[in-house]
Amino acid sequence: MNLFNLVMNNTKVILTPKNALSTYNQTKVRYHIVTEPLYKEVSEYKSEESVIRHGLVTAQTPQVVTNDFLYRMSGFGDEAKEFLKELGRVLGKNEPALLYNYKNESTDLEIVSGNPTEVSERIKSRLISSDTNHAVIRGINNLWDVSLLKFIFEYTKTSAKSNFQELNSSGMLEVKNGIPVSVRKRIEELFNQAMMGNVRPKDLHKELNDWNLFEEYQDRFFSIFK
Repeated sequence: MNLFNLVMNNTKVILTPKNALSTYNQTKVRYHIVTEPLYKEVSEYKSEESVIRHGLVTAQTPQVVTNDFLYRMSGFGDEAKEFLKELGRVLGKNEPALLYNYKNESTDLEIVSGNPTEVSERIKSRLISSDTNHAVIRGINNLWDVSLLKFIFEYTKTSAKSNFQELNSSGMLEVKNGIPVSVRKRIEELFNQAMMGNVRPKDLHKELNDWNLFEEYQDRFFSIFK
């Protein structure tokens, strides 16, 4: 069984977060991944124990981009770029898309009594009425981070539809001359923050360069950062 099928077949989300990914703000999810101990895979030890890994995933505010933007950005392999290039050909290079960025912070690990099924249900019972976003995941010990990625993918997929609808109704998905309206708005906010000294020159410069807009805004940029 390949890695993909192994994770897909052996990862199960026991408790999904109470709230979907926010369209206009960060979203934080505390996760609890329950697995069998590694020693159970390499020994005859029969004690019913489980490993719980706790952590925090922070999803940044979704950014409206275009297929052309995704293609131009670094960090993608040749195969991924070819896929994005073909996607742009089919859908149009200025078709709006949403870019989701995540930060994972693993906090602690504990070993408790009980098999993973029992333990994950216990955690679910304890957290199901919490007002905080929690996810309980039953995964694979040596691939727990891949199990976490599977959860993130599914969570994003279920949230994306409402994110698109909200952004579309507010006009933020509109693209003018290859630049999403929301990008122009974000650039204006960065300039306002820069005038108050709250944005570093390199951060604003990167945003402008990413969209090939530095030449258009350079006079404003240099008037602030002399």
